[in-house]
Formats: sequence, structure tokens, C-alpha cells
Amino acid sequence: MNLSMMSCMIGCEFHPSEIIEAAKYANLEAVDWITCHGTPAKEVKRLSDDADLKIVAYTDFAGKFQRGESGWEDEYKRMFDNAATLGAPVVMIPPFAIKDKTLEEARKLWKEYYVKATEEAKNYPFTLTLESTGMATSPIVTGEEVLEILQAAPGLKVTFDEGNTSTACDSFKAYELLKDYVVHFHLKDWLIYDEPNENTFPNRDGRHRANIMIGEGVQNLKEFWDIVTPEQKKNCYVNLETLDFTGKLSKKEAIRKAADYLRNW
Repeated sequence: MNLSMMSCMIGCEFHPSEIIEAAKYANLEAVDWITCHGTPAKEVKRLSDDADLKIVAYTDFAGKFQRGESGWEDEYKRMFDNAATLGAPVVMIPPFAIKDKTLEEARKLWKEYYVKATEEAKNYPFTLTLESTGMATSPIVTGEEVLEILQAAPGLKVTFDEGNTSTACDSFKAYELLKDYVVHFHLKDWLIYDEPNENTFPNRDGRHRANIMIGEGVQNLKEFWDIVTPEQKKNCYVNLETLDFTGKLSKKEAIRKAADYLRNW
């Protein structure tokens, strides 16, 4: 499995040098930069290259669009310029809730967003992707919802997040529906409850999930990885979206433990 550091797991407030240190500690050879951590993209690129850390993806957020503010086209153009500077082959913009909109209204707006963004992305040397997001307010989660957006925006691809997808549908069936579009993966693990508690957040399936270390939850991650195509196993990277949420392990120790667990598959 080709494993990549998901930089935000260490913390978006941390300097890229600290993210790189954690990635090297976990014996990872790649990173998905979740924003540039307040650092110019050129400097993030230099630090990554100096550490011999391959940049395999760049993720950023459509904050203005989600808040209903003007200027959101300039926002994704800035993201794209950062990604080009980093040399990231994959870019992901996640479709979170849009202020004061229903799920259906937000899904329609996101479709329009991705049509425009995908057309702009054709001017850059990377592949634009979306993922399913996992909250009760997430407008695009199921395989069918994602496919609707993909069919409206030719060239758009998928960062497949098995855990997020499972919050609204059968993630295995969703992968089978979307697998021809998948160019990157996220893996995480959950504990699932019928009733909320202090550690959970609500999901589209009416249940409540809490984050847990990869390998310690209820997700059938090994079974999922068994159905991934051989070509994707060989060519795609997998973000480790995990920590020891009990706090017993440091962040870099948790990433290393998760990486070692997945390598043994």
C-alpha cells in the first residue's frame, strides 16, 4: 500500500517542517498537503524536496463558496496556483455544507461549482477531485450523488474516502460504482452508535460516529482494500486519516503505528 501523510492530522496550525518530521518518523515517503499551513507553496515544495518527501496531493477548502460570499472563483484559482507550484498531481476540494442551504440546494450549487472549477483545472497539470464528506449536513456522500457531479463535470475524478462514504450508504457498492474515477484514497476508522455521546457527530444514516485509531474500529478496511483494483493498489496513494484519539500516543507515534499496521496487509 502506498501510504501518504495527511498533513492536517498533525494540525493545520503546525509548520510544514513539523509535518515533514512526523512523516519521516512514520517512514512515509509521500504527503498530501492539506493547505500550505500558512506557508508559501514554494517554501512547502522546497522543504518537501529537501526531505525527499513526494507530494502526491493537495487539498484545500472552498470557504467563501460555502459561506455564500463573492469571489469564490478567485479562491479556487489560488488553490490551483498553489497546487501547480507544489507539483501535486491530484487536487481535492471537499463538498461540505453550504450556509443556509438544504442538502438538495447545496448539491445543485456544488454541481455548478465543480463544473466551473473542472473547466479551469484543465489549464493546470493536475487532476481535480472531490470526496464524499461524512456529516449529517454533507450534501454529497453516496455513490449516486458523487456520480451525478462527475457526469456533469467531465474530467473531475474521485478521492475515495471509504469511511465518509459509509456514513450514508454501502461504501463497497459505492466504490464499485465509482472505481473508474478513483485516483486517491482516504482511510479512517469509526465507532458507531445509535445515540449520540460526547465523542460523536451525527451522520446522514441517522447514526452517530466517533473517530478511532485505524484498526480499532468497526470499518471493514481490509475487506475494502481487497476489492480495490490491482492498478489502483499499485498507482494510487492512501491518506492515513487517523490518530490515537485517546491521547495515549503522540500524533507522530499514532501515524507510525497506523502505517505499520497497514503495511502488514
